[in-house]
Amino acid sequence: MDNINFHKNSKVKELIESVGASILFLPTYSPDLNPIEHYWFKIKHAN
Repeated sequence: MDNINFHKNSKVKELIESVGASILFLPTYSPDLNPIEHYWFKIKHAN
């Protein structure tokens, strides 16, 4: 997960953990660890 403030909210954390998921915060500016960023790059440069 990125480090945006509302992702660190305790209610959000409780909701995520209540369904059995765990939270992994990504380092800032790490598109190599976030696969969707590769697709956004392709979409932005598709012309």
